[in-house]
Amino acid sequence: MKSRWSKLLPLLFTVFLLSACIGSGFRAEEEKLSASYPSQFLVGKVYVLKEHEVINGNIAGIGTTLVIEDGAAVMGDISLIGSRVEVFGSVDGDTNVFAGTTHIHNTAIINGSINQIAHQINIEPDANISGEINTFAFPTQLSIGDTGNLKNISDWLHPTGWMTFQLIRNLVLVFITILIIFLFKMPTLRVVRCIKINVAVSWGVGLLVILAAPIVSFFLIITICLNPIGIILILAFLIADIWGWAGISFIIGNNLTRWLKFDWPEEAEVAIGAVLLGLASTLLAFLPCVGFMISTMVSAVGLGGIVLSKLGTIK
Repeated sequence: MKSRWSKLLPLLFTVFLLSACIGSGFRAEEEKLSASYPSQFLVGKVYVLKEHEVINGNIAGIGTTLVIEDGAAVMGDISLIGSRVEVFGSVDGDTNVFAGTTHIHNTAIINGSINQIAHQINIEPDANISGEINTFAFPTQLSIGDTGNLKNISDWLHPTGWMTFQLIRNLVLVFITILIIFLFKMPTLRVVRCIKINVAVSWGVGLLVILAAPIVSFFLIITICLNPIGIILILAFLIADIWGWAGISFIIGNNLTRWLKFDWPEEAEVAIGAVLLGLASTLLAFLPCVGFMISTMVSAVGLGGIVLSKLGTIK
């Protein structure tokens, strides 16, 4: 009896090990098939979505390389700026790309549309794309047949029309500048004080804001869930730019009145400063590239002062 059990025990133990291995193999395969991730935000480096992996959401990124292997799937939209994309698998939503390159391989299945701006795309013949391929051009990219548009633009750039536009623009900016100093005198004075103390730092910070704000705003706008935040960011950037203009105008007017030994109220100083700054920007506008660069530098100083003073809250 003992000898029979001694012969059966090794056999039963072997069967148990085999069943355990087979079971673990099925569980590993099940986990492999069910590998899913939420929405992803990618910055730089190379990201590979491997076979049997699924993104249950959207992918957004800046300056990255995204590879979607055959058998991988993205269930939402892809929105990338200055990136490289290799698609072998499937994308259920739209693909929004600004600058960079995209390669759609033969095995790719894209159920949405491809929207591109200043972008290079390569689509292999057997790729399955259900949506449309939309290429958006900048307004300055006119075709040869757009002679009517060119004529309208040349009419608008006529000296009389140009000076009228600049006059209306300067009057509006002067009015807004006086309104800002009237309603927000103390915060504006804090911004001015911050600019005077740290001119170089204000210029550097403002330049970073000018470079980063449009990119971040565009990224937020093309991302559906963050669309309102992108619009709010653009409005905040425009308000800060005008506020910085008011701060620079106050500095110019204040220095001028001190040099002339006039005792004027702040509203009068900022008004004369806004007129002089507007006149200078109008003259600089006639210089194709240099004028734009100088105007941007001046705007950067005002924006930097607003950021460093934390919107005029630092006393």
